[in-house]
Amino acid sequence: MRIVTYILIFVAVITTALPLIQTTHWWIRIFDYPRAQIAVIAILAQALTFVYFRHDMVKFLGISVFLLAAIAYQGRLMIKYTPIYPVQAPGAFEPVEENTFSILMYNVRLTNDRYADFLNLARERDPDIILLTEPDQAWVDAVEGLDQDYPHHIKHPLDNTYGMILYSRLGLEDTELNFLVKDSIPSIFTKVKLPSGVLVNLHCLHPEPPKPGTPTYERDTEILIISDRVIQDESPTVIAGDLNDVAWSRTSELFQKRTYMLDPREGRGLFSTYNTFVPLFRYPLDHFFYSKHFNLVNFERLPHIGSDHFPIKMTVEYVPLEERFDKSK
Repeated sequence: MRIVTYILIFVAVITTALPLIQTTHWWIRIFDYPRAQIAVIAILAQALTFVYFRHDMVKFLGISVFLLAAIAYQGRLMIKYTPIYPVQAPGAFEPVEENTFSILMYNVRLTNDRYADFLNLARERDPDIILLTEPDQAWVDAVEGLDQDYPHHIKHPLDNTYGMILYSRLGLEDTELNFLVKDSIPSIFTKVKLPSGVLVNLHCLHPEPPKPGTPTYERDTEILIISDRVIQDESPTVIAGDLNDVAWSRTSELFQKRTYMLDPREGRGLFSTYNTFVPLFRYPLDHFFYSKHFNLVNFERLPHIGSDHFPIKMTVEYVPLEERFDKSK
């Protein structure tokens, strides 16, 4: 067990320290993801350190300094996504229907063929907007029954896991299919027209994840390109997508600092969406961020229906900034 203790100490300290290096190397940035898991490993290592090294005060204190620093650092990042932390995005109070809309987002997984389960979920939850990431032509064909209920749509299926479908029953204006970083990775920009007539900017993204041979530079660049667009346009804005990043990464924190966008998870929970098949290693990779024009009506993770991602659904109410604090709670 002493050997196991040393291994846990090494893992906890190294995986905490590596992401502090400002780099785009995938094998370093990948440790942005398992912050909660690393904190648990550090706590376990500290407990074992007490058991096996408490009689050697020099060794015990030396190891404890590093482990407690790791626990404190990881805890500082993760505490935002617990109910004991203040809510960043205010909740709605008696939302006005004509200013309220919902988005269901789902990374379908290219090899997932549970089309009927998704259609049943979509009809049961009845969102105003549906965003699908990773669809191929088979998915486009399988869900075309939604065309009647969602007359406004953008479909760009791909076989490379970066296809995208956007369905909306609300009107869409000034729609763009963009390729911000690579010709093989699309993103969508459109303006959603609410029943009240208010136009909401909607950015839909799915950048590449950190993986062997793929540095995070392009993923980070795509996210920060969108931040530039948000800064230049002060209109009500929602960003949705599988960002292949976690909200506590350096890139996501920089994005929020630059744009002042709100994360509905802060103060409410992780709502981890990936990986459905490995419960102990789940991370919130699918995100909604939005401007201060909105109050949150509802945010929920939906049931597993075949993908390695859970679907999520968010409902928000647009509130003019001058009224926002009077209508929030």
